[in-house]
Amino acid sequence: MTRPFTSLLGAALSLLSLSSLTTAAITVAARSALIEATPLVIAIQDYYTNASSSEPPSPGPLNFGPATFINGLPDLWANPQVDLDAGAEVHVLHDAPHHPDLRVITTVSEVFYRIVGAKSSGITSDPASLKGKKIGVFLNSTSAYFAYRYLKDMAGLEENDYTFVGSRALCYALPCANDTFPEMLKRGEIDAMTAFEPTTEMTIRTLGAENVQVFRNDSLYRELSVMYTTQSKLDDPVSRKKIVDFLRVLEKVQRTFKNEPEKIWERVGNITASGASVQTLKDIWGLTRWMGGIPDDMVDILYEEDKWISKDVTLGRGPMTRERIASHVYKGVLEEARALGPL
Repeated sequence: MTRPFTSLLGAALSLLSLSSLTTAAITVAARSALIEATPLVIAIQDYYTNASSSEPPSPGPLNFGPATFINGLPDLWANPQVDLDAGAEVHVLHDAPHHPDLRVITTVSEVFYRIVGAKSSGITSDPASLKGKKIGVFLNSTSAYFAYRYLKDMAGLEENDYTFVGSRALCYALPCANDTFPEMLKRGEIDAMTAFEPTTEMTIRTLGAENVQVFRNDSLYRELSVMYTTQSKLDDPVSRKKIVDFLRVLEKVQRTFKNEPEKIWERVGNITASGASVQTLKDIWGLTRWMGGIPDDMVDILYEEDKWISKDVTLGRGPMTRERIASHVYKGVLEEARALGPL
């Protein structure tokens, strides 16, 4: 997947170039257009000082000093100024074979997917009716993996029984652009789709709920939006303390996302710069869990998904062993943060 750096946050949060980052600041990177990245932005906005500001941090226990947010997923090894990346676990599985020192340290959120099919394409409540169909996905992404798993496990379909059609155009509010899945499905260019929310919700609204069939099975797969760093960052006492502090702040923000989401829905829409309304976010909020921590089945999820990723012959590798994948999951720094107590 691409690692864009285009800013979508405007003046609310300064995005500095990698060459000008303040060494004392913690620097966190994620794709701000995705809802699951917004807790990171709010954590920095509410509990840190803008790293580009000439003013000193305000005194108080809940100001953790300067911080910078980078919109994108810069390579941690080419850009050592970045302390933390956050994104779907698929990024970890692409980076880990080349970087044995990569460490997943917590989960930002767990995201569930849906497949929406057009009844006009002959799609019924039987998942097998997806056979022979063109299905819109973000290629080489978690949405494609969910579709693969659903079609295999629920319909018994092999990869040559359907066709994936790629696009990377999100839609968070109607009307959707012509190159988005809702409009492609409406024109009959594809028969079904799955994507990050609320693009799937916008597909249902574009065609009308009575004209679509929705497939969902949360037990098959959930995307893990994870935060990861390098062992060298964890070995450095200064960097480690910054990471511990950020984890404490993140878990405080996650509690708001989980228990009082009405307080942040408007901000989430603004951060993603998507036009998503408060009502839309309310409608889809149940498709994301703001759990935090390291799920007990994380290694299992990564191990199974890597088998699919490694089928890509251009990667030139086989699947990683379970032991290798487990070596990239590290609970220690989160345990330190939690031992200090909640903020």
